[in-house]
Amino acid sequence: MPQYLLDALTNTWTIFQYVCLIYCVGIAIETLFSAEKAQPLQAIGFNIAYTALFLLMTNLLVPPLSELIKPLTDRYALAIPISFPDSFLGQLGQTVCFFFILDFFYYWFHRFQHEWPWFWSMHKIHHSEYSLNITTGNRHHWLEEAFRVFFIWLPIGLLFKQKPVTIGWLWSLFLLWGYFIHMNLRLPLGPLTTIVNGPQAHRLHHSNLPEHHDRNYAAFFPVFDIVFGTFCKPKRGEYPTTGLDTGENLNGLLRASTAPFTDWYRRIVGLFAKKTRDDTTDHTAT
Repeated sequence: MPQYLLDALTNTWTIFQYVCLIYCVGIAIETLFSAEKAQPLQAIGFNIAYTALFLLMTNLLVPPLSELIKPLTDRYALAIPISFPDSFLGQLGQTVCFFFILDFFYYWFHRFQHEWPWFWSMHKIHHSEYSLNITTGNRHHWLEEAFRVFFIWLPIGLLFKQKPVTIGWLWSLFLLWGYFIHMNLRLPLGPLTTIVNGPQAHRLHHSNLPEHHDRNYAAFFPVFDIVFGTFCKPKRGEYPTTGLDTGENLNGLLRASTAPFTDWYRRIVGLFAKKTRDDTTDHTAT
């Protein structure tokens, strides 16, 4: 077996075990404080299986793409220094600063995924979750991670030189935030709702109600939604249903993996068909 493939499989298995532990703890908490009762176990089971595929494809695609952009960031980076002291408060500032910058670029990438139909074909898999819970956190099409290398990590690498965070648990806490905001929790954040993202605000982003479409794109800091006009503050006790308003079901490993390619094929065929009609109309008119 090629070493590259062996490394990808090894890393996938290691990460998958940690993720499953996170899922178990999260599901236990959700059971006690759930926003939506009696979620189907079959849907959760699919998400766990899909997580393994997602992690494997990420470990196959992202490392070579990261190596591809490394010469660009090494040669052309502005290297704006971001360095805080090694004290706890300093490292807290370093961590918050890193994720604030990350969230800015994530906000625009995420918004682009919703507003450009070609990217929505990938992202709709994440939004085809009708039972939002902690296992939804990795329910992204595996091609998304490849695009994030160029849309998020490349610009960050070209602009900034950030000092590594030395407090491991602090760094890990922020890394878990993506799981936290997808949790099936009845947990209003009150006055903190406009400061940090939480399960209730992010549930609105996944809502299938028209008034919530294309809202709350940020992963960590709602300030970006507030500034750019996409923030929707949840009302008291508001926990809407989630999923695609089309009712499309993508709960299948093959179905989920091929969905964007199927959509792209249909769009390309549609473009050619439109061009043929236009050419026929022009020829008839002359």
